Amino acid sequence: MADSQMVNARGLNITRSDDRRYWRWVKEPENSGDYFEAAELLNVCWLQVSGKFENPKLSQGTHEVVLVAKMKTRAYGWDAPVNFKLTHADTTNHGTINLEDMFKDSKDQWKDIKLGEFNASTNQGNIEFWLYKFGGKWKSGLVIKGVAVRPKS
Repeated sequence: MADSQMVNARGLNITRSDDRRYWRWVKEPENSGDYFEAAELLNVCWLQVSGKFENPKLSQGTHEVVLVAKMKTRAYGWDAPVNFKLTHADTTNHGTINLEDMFKDSKDQWKDIKLGEFNASTNQGNIEFWLYKFGGKWKSGLVIKGVAVRPKS
């Protein structure tokens, strides 16, 4: 059983991530000296990021799903909350998060933004997740490393 798993940015479904007017792919350094690829939001008013963990092998107990991201110093358009949804077996978590508040004192630093939690049992099934905001202000400056599922600490 794995303690945690991650879907990196390339493995996510990011609306318009293939259009360089809206997103760009950047190399970011790891602590090990290696690099990983992250998706940097340049400018959108329609934000939609989704993905899933297919039949993850998780230890029993409470797990959380987190967006691993950072907000650039010059980010804008995040004063309104964005929506999230997480489904797993019979569980659905949904709500809103204010990313501007989450990164208020930590611009340009990677953070884990909790999208929800669930109780893992032996019959687990897929975990699906969405982060979205349709319409409203244009947004820029979010950098996404990926989405992780891990035991709740």
